[in-house]
Order: sequence, then C-alpha cells, then structure tokens
Amino acid sequence: MSRNLLSVVVAICLPGLLWAQRQPQVPRDRVGTTEYYNRLLNTNPALQVAVIDSLNRRSGSGDVFHHINGKPLNDSVRQLFSRHVNAVYGAKQLQQVNRGLQLFRDTAGLPAYLAGKLRGFYALKNETNALSLMKAGAYSNHLKVLSGSAFYDNTPGAVLQSGIGLQLEDMVVVGNIPVNIVFNNLAGNSPFDQGWADQQLKKFSFDKDAYMDRLNGYLNKSYDLKKYFLGDIDVAGAVKSFATQQVNDIQEEMKAITSPQQALAFSNLVSAEQLIYLDSNQIRRLLLDNKTLQLTAEDLNSKVPDSTGMMSGHQQTVLAAQQYLRRLSEVKNNVVQGLQAKEALAAQHKMNGTIQQRVNDPEAQKRNIKELLPLNFIQRLLLQTKRLNIGNIAANGSKGGVQDLFMSGVQGEFLNKQKFLMLGLGTTRLGGDLKDRQFTSSLDPGAYSMQFLQTGQGDINASHSHIALMNANTRNKNYGGFDAESLKRNIFVGAFSEQIDLGEYGAITADISKSNTSFNNAATGNTAALSSKTAAFTLLDDFWQTFSAGLDYNGEWKAARMSQRVYFNYSGLAYTNPGSPGGSRGTIRYGLNVKRYWNKRKVMVGFRTDLQDMNTAASGSAGWKNRQYTLDTRIRVKKNFSLSARIGQSTMKNTSHLFPEMGYLNRQINVASQLSGKLFSYQQNNNISFGVQQMDILPMKSLLINLNINHSIVIGTHVLSVSVFYNKDVKDQALYGNLFTAETGWSYQLGKIWSCSSGINYLDNKNVVRQIGLRQTVSASLAERLHLNLYADCRKQLLNTPQNYLFGNINTQLALNYQLNR
Repeated sequence: MSRNLLSVVVAICLPGLLWAQRQPQVPRDRVGTTEYYNRLLNTNPALQVAVIDSLNRRSGSGDVFHHINGKPLNDSVRQLFSRHVNAVYGAKQLQQVNRGLQLFRDTAGLPAYLAGKLRGFYALKNETNALSLMKAGAYSNHLKVLSGSAFYDNTPGAVLQSGIGLQLEDMVVVGNIPVNIVFNNLAGNSPFDQGWADQQLKKFSFDKDAYMDRLNGYLNKSYDLKKYFLGDIDVAGAVKSFATQQVNDIQEEMKAITSPQQALAFSNLVSAEQLIYLDSNQIRRLLLDNKTLQLTAEDLNSKVPDSTGMMSGHQQTVLAAQQYLRRLSEVKNNVVQGLQAKEALAAQHKMNGTIQQRVNDPEAQKRNIKELLPLNFIQRLLLQTKRLNIGNIAANGSKGGVQDLFMSGVQGEFLNKQKFLMLGLGTTRLGGDLKDRQFTSSLDPGAYSMQFLQTGQGDINASHSHIALMNANTRNKNYGGFDAESLKRNIFVGAFSEQIDLGEYGAITADISKSNTSFNNAATGNTAALSSKTAAFTLLDDFWQTFSAGLDYNGEWKAARMSQRVYFNYSGLAYTNPGSPGGSRGTIRYGLNVKRYWNKRKVMVGFRTDLQDMNTAASGSAGWKNRQYTLDTRIRVKKNFSLSARIGQSTMKNTSHLFPEMGYLNRQINVASQLSGKLFSYQQNNNISFGVQQMDILPMKSLLINLNINHSIVIGTHVLSVSVFYNKDVKDQALYGNLFTAETGWSYQLGKIWSCSSGINYLDNKNVVRQIGLRQTVSASLAERLHLNLYADCRKQLLNTPQNYLFGNINTQLALNYQLNR
C-alpha cells in the first residue's frame, strides 16, 4: 500500500517540480514590436498630428490639423478610408470603422483609434487593394520533379530482381496555402511474392516557408512598412512643430487678456525649444525673471478674485501669468506624456536603425501579416502552424512520447506565443524479423492504430515544459503470409518533458514516462470497445515496472574549448511505448561523451562511454551487460594534411548463468590519414586507414587486419579514382574471411551532352567468391529539360563455389528525368 502511495506522489509531484524550475523566456527583441509603435503613437500628440496631416494631404487638401478635438480627417480622406476597409475587410468591418470614427469627437478615444485602425491605412501604397492581389494569386501549380527509372539485378537475394520506379514532386497552392506533394512508387518482381509487388509512399505537407514568403509578398506590394512603423516621420521635427504651434496659440490667447506691453512680454518669454527641454520650475523662473511682468513666487501661488472688475492691474497680470503657466503645463504634458520629448528624439534614431530588422524578423512578419492582410480563419491558424503533414510521415516529439515514428496518418505542430501543441493520429506497421513473425506476432504485433498529443510552454526544439499523451490499439496486419493473429490490447502512455537552457553551457533535458497495457478479455466482459480505452484509467498500476525516466545534459564550455554530454535513462521491464520504436524496456542506460580542443582546434581528443544493463526476467539478475568505450584523437598537421586515431572496445556479457559469460567482444585500433594537394601539377586526394580488430563471438575468436585506400587524381577535365580494401583473418576463424576488393574509375566527356565513367571491379573472398567485372555509368541531357542516367555492372565468376548464387553478375538501372518547371 505504501509503495503504491509513493508511486502516486512521485507521478504527481515530479512534473510540477520540473515545471517550476524554469519557465521558457521569450526573447525581448521579439516581444512588443507592434505594441511599441502603438504606444509611441498613442502617447505622443505630435506624432498624431503628423499622421493626420499626412493623410489629409493625400487627398490634395491643404488642411492642417493642430488640436486633438473635432473631426480631424477631411471628407475626402474619410471616403478613401471607408472604401479601403470595405474592399479589403468587408462591410461588417466597415460598420465598426464608422462607429470608431465617432471617437474622433472624444479626445481620449482618438489615440487608440489611430494606433489600432488608421496606421495601416496610413502605410497603404497608392490605394493598392491587398485583397485583389490575394485573389489573383490564390491558385497555382508548380510541378517540381517527375522522373522514372527501371532496373534489373539477378542476385538471388535481391528483394526486387527487376522493376520500375516513379517519383513525383509537386507544389499546389489552394487559397494561397501552398501544399507540397511527394509520391514515390516502386514496383517489380520479388522472390518473396508471387506476381507483381507494388509499394507507394505518399505525403502532403504544408510549406510554411513558402506560405510566409507568399503573404510577405502581398504585404510588401500593398503597404509601405517603413511608414507602418512611422519611419517616415521626423520625430524631432514633429515635436518641434507641434510645440511651436501650441506656443503660438497660447500667445494669441494672452493678447486677448493682457495689455500690448504684457502681451509682448509673454510672446518673447518661452520658445518651443524651451518648452521641450525645460522643466516646470525652470519655466516658472523665466516668468519671475521677466522685469516687465514684475512677478514674485507668492504671486504665482496666490488666489486671485474671480471677478475681473475688482482686480487691480497687477492682479490681472498675475491671473494672466497663472493661466499662461497652466496652458504651458497642458501642452508640456501632451508633448512628453508617456514618451518624453528627449526620448522621442532618441526614438527616431532607434527606429531608423531597427525598422529593417523588424521587417525581417519572423515573429514581426507574422504580426504584420495578421494585422494588415484580410485572412480567413484557416489562413490565420496556419500562421501559428509549424508543420502539417498527411500521408506516410515521420512523427517526432520529445522523449517519452512519440519519437522517430514512421506512420501513415496526419500530424500537426502549432506554436503561438510560446505555447506549443502537437496532434496526430494514424497507423503504423513495424517490419520486425520476418522469419520469426509467425512466432512473435501475438506477443509483439508491431501494427498499431494510435492517437497522440503533446502540449506545453515553449518550442519543442528550445527550452520547454511539455506533457505528452499517446493511446494505441493493436491491429492485425498481414506481412505476406508471415503473420498470426495478435492478441488485442490497448496501450496508453503519459509523459512529461522539461528542457532548461543553460545559455553558453548548453541545455538539460529531463523526461518521465509511464505506460500501461490493457488486454481484451471477452470471457470477463472486457469487450474490444472497452479495452480500447481502459489503459488510461489504470495508468498507475505496476508503477516501477512500467515507468521510464531520463536525464540528458548536452553542452559546450567555450572558455575551456570543450564539449560534453552526460545522460541517464531507465525503463521498466513492462514499459511499452509503440510511439517510440527505438525505445527500450527493462534497461538502465548511462554514458559520457567529452571532446577537448587545443591549438585553435588543430588537435582534438575525445572520450566516449556507453553502458547498458538490460534485464530479461522479472526477477533475478538474468540479462545482459553491454559496455562500450572509445578514445578518439585528431591532429591537423597542415591545412591539407590530418591524422586521426581511434581505440575502442565493445562487450556484451550474459548474466543469465551462474557465472557471467562474455557473449561478444570487439576491440579495435584504427589509424587514418587524409591528404589533399598537388603532385606533379595534378590535384589529388588521398585517404588511408589501417586497423587491427579483435572480435570474439563464442565460440569463434578472430584477429583481423584491414587496410583501406582511396585515391583520386584530377587530370584536366577527367578524374581517375582507385579504391582498395584488404582484410586478413589472422586466425582463419572464417568470421569475415580473407577479403580483397579493388575498383578503378575514369570519368570523361563524350561530345557536348554525354558524361561517362568507366571502371574495373575485382572481388576475392577466399573460398567464397571471386569475380571480375566492368562498371559503366552514362548521363546525358537529351533536351533542355530531359535528362538520362544509365548504370550497368557486369561481372564474371572466376571461382566455382556453392556460394556463387549469393553474388549476382548483372545489375542495370535506367532513369529518365523530365523537368517540367525550372
């Protein structure tokens, strides 16, 4: 009871603890781009005036707007704006806009309307209709590749001895949504099937890059993004012009309530530049220092009677000065509210330097498209889509969920404001070992129908906190007569993964996963419909045996010129995850990989170890202990010459017996060199490797010596290549045997369209096979878009052995490729 309680507590609390470690941080330069410019326009009346005056001049009117009240847009501009909204966004949006125009009578409502609606119209290019451009380019087709091939191979072990292949790649655009179509077909005669074998792979994928390029094209044709980000406005000039006009208006007001001599004093008292740069105390000091007005600090703070008839001349001057200060304060607040005038001047430089960066930033492009183009619901959803694939696809999520899964179905990944969602469903069929299928298919069917989900904070390839769920049901699938009916079951997997970014030191990834399997048992009333759902309800049963966890650190220490990786993985013996075919069960895996560089990366030394303990029984120590150690080094002697060496050992030890027994041992020492350069004025490349290998597979124990040489010489427009491989089994254990292969090649041109390569092959595997043959490849451009490729490999048997049937002597391939579109 206490053990089950502990299991439940761990399952519930551990994801929360990992989640709390660190939430993914959104880069500052990708947040608030549009909000920044809206705030700039919202809080700076000088910019508002500049925008409205520019719009009024668009209609040819000379009207100039200086006060934030009334109806600033003239009738001509309002009509253009209404036609633009109606044509691009529709009548419903036009009604909202017309209601919004009434806000111009409200001083508080105008800035928000300017930032939210009018800024796009201000950036419009020559009244270009974005909707018309999108309708004109909504549908298209671009056929990329169409090719066919034929082949023949008389090797008895060939899966297909003869056949044809077809490849098609196309891009179809429907409603401005580009979809890539890939189709591959391979058909031929197979020794495993009677008659004609035929297999196809089909895939339909949403092309996100082409989609964004397409919408950005519409955006740039319709709008001037420099104007959209207010880059055309001289902020310094706008602030100064606004302040100058407001100061002039105040001076006119002073003329109406003061004597000519006092009005002259007020007119020369505060300039627009002083209004921008001086604070309120400094402006008050200008009043007090004016000898004509003869004011004191007590005058500016005193209360003057409301009735002008009872005032003395000095009191009228005090009242005018107080009104003058009040009006200057209002203008000062309008000029510097939210964004001080000095900051506005600095913002001009900031905008000039970052507008192009904002335009090219993917997140900014997405926001601009969403705000300015008339998109429907599907088009807006696809802006948040990372991937959308249908057909024969590879699904890949985080560890513990779906990973490296090839299936037939549909999968989509979506990312919006650092919130990630992956959905998928489909069927999968794992090949397995054909010779054992009739014995193992009931235990491990390899064929499933499944549904999966992964969601959380952060992108899957960056810092994230994700939860993954997967539900799978077995399917009966025939593998060419090799299958038996499988036992029906339902498998449910729940997983949590967290990746924490450590900056320059790399990243840590942690994952936990829990699976549960429920079998269909008609005798107890557990019907197929019920068993396809019950695994999720008993997820915490047999906790540790069906539990998996992993911790992986991968990073680089640049100061020490070192990269490192450390990992640990555990999975219970009953853990099952059909969504991760490469996963393991009943194992503990851990390892280390370290590389260190010296002398400007000319010298590298690396060490790697991978250890795995695998249980094969529910109790006891029966199983396997696998160990692998590798030491690598590389030295770049010169720019064109390098040396490398590797020492490694791999072992598999069986612990099922009373005394552990070594089932497999592989020790290897290998040295290699790479050289490129000129010799006798000819460009040459040379690769040589020499190795000594000890390999023990009970009861055989071999000692192998192998040599591999690859050399190529460029002679004018021709290339001569030579390749030699030799393997010597010193102990004659026939593990690999004594093997010698050699191949030469000579490339040349025939005429203007024919490119050829001819070669001689030789194969000698002692007492097994000996062959000599010719190899020929031909490629030609028969027409501007038609290309031909021909390959032929013909060999003659020099040694008659019982194993000759394993080595064919004819292999031919013919391919035609027609390029429909460039």
